[in-house]
Amino acid sequence: MLMIVFQELSIYLIIKSLLRNIFFVRLFDVIFLSVCMLMSYIFLAKLGISFSFLMLMMFIFFTWWYVRVLSGALCITFQVFIWSIMVDHICDILTRLMKVPNGYVVVFVILSVVSLIFLNIVMDRTNFSPTFSNQSLNRITALLLMIIYLYIMLSEGLENQFQVILSNLIILSVVMGLVLVIYNEYLKNVRAKYEVQKQRIQNDTRYMNEIEAHYNELRRFRHDYQNMLISIDEYLKTDDLEGLQEYYQKNLAPVSNRVLKEKYNLEDLSRVKVKSIKSILFSKLSYAQSQEIEVHFDLKEPLIDITVNELDLDIALGIMLDNAIEASVGHADGEIMSAIFIEKNSTVFLIQNNVFEQLPPLWKLKEAGYSTKGKNRGIGLNSLSKIVNRNENMILETRVLGAVFLQRLTVKRVSQND
Repeated sequence: MLMIVFQELSIYLIIKSLLRNIFFVRLFDVIFLSVCMLMSYIFLAKLGISFSFLMLMMFIFFTWWYVRVLSGALCITFQVFIWSIMVDHICDILTRLMKVPNGYVVVFVILSVVSLIFLNIVMDRTNFSPTFSNQSLNRITALLLMIIYLYIMLSEGLENQFQVILSNLIILSVVMGLVLVIYNEYLKNVRAKYEVQKQRIQNDTRYMNEIEAHYNELRRFRHDYQNMLISIDEYLKTDDLEGLQEYYQKNLAPVSNRVLKEKYNLEDLSRVKVKSIKSILFSKLSYAQSQEIEVHFDLKEPLIDITVNELDLDIALGIMLDNAIEASVGHADGEIMSAIFIEKNSTVFLIQNNVFEQLPPLWKLKEAGYSTKGKNRGIGLNSLSKIVNRNENMILETRVLGAVFLQRLTVKRVSQND
């Protein structure tokens, strides 16, 4: 009976820790624990191992009371019960190996306290959550955990031998390891989406700044144009053609040449109707212009939609343009040529830039961590390759043609019959 009380208290504290309110004890908690202990006293001897299922139902209700989502309550409760079984198995094995009579309770209490402390340290220092934001994923996880739990309980109910306990512990360890790996991958995807969202916000901010800068420049040009007309008007009123010619050569001709050389070759961006792609292209190409890089963009017909994961395409284009900008910045002849070609069965994104140094083989550039710019810089092409490889509709061609580095990203159209 004392062992059951310790187990119930341990499960209660772990669930409260996962709910991040272990230090907030409510009247509901006190009533719940009291009912659990009372039912243990009444039904434990009568139900035997089936009593565990009764406790499981009660703790599912307890967790649901706090989260109010059944799939989340199932996930949390099954995780805690499976963890409790693992601790129980470890205690049993240690007790048998050390051959300590009646030492099970002491070992269980020590392991429970250590695991509880460790869990709270992890919860305090990380954003760990025992459930997913996707309810479908929670339901699938809960079903998987329920199957594992039922298998363990039914197998041990038949014959609780040392070999059975050891084999179940191994199975549990493997499954929990797989769950942790899956959860880690889920967190990586969440972080990646967060970084992309952050990048989009930065791009939108830069987009607004560029619009404001162009507007202010337009205002300055209008003001200068008015002053220019006034100055010409004065020469014409006095029929001073010789002075007007001298004024033109000295003041107006340089301004005309400067305007002709301005790098505003992004008019075709208005034909890009996919907002996220337009934001990436405008942000990166405008930034390249601000770095005194000559920029060209060409698109002859509207780009209305794409047939690939939009997020992956945004990241891929961002990497390609970042690499082109990094290779061109600081060079007087730096130039980036970019274009989109809409073909019958595909959409082609073309980006090329001048090469100002000897490049290693292309396979070397795609290695993780390698960069011609120094340490901890070479993640772009490696990440780009991973994005292309996980999208069947993407094809990436990378070439070095003399002094030009060319990348061609083809997005195949999905047939309606596919």
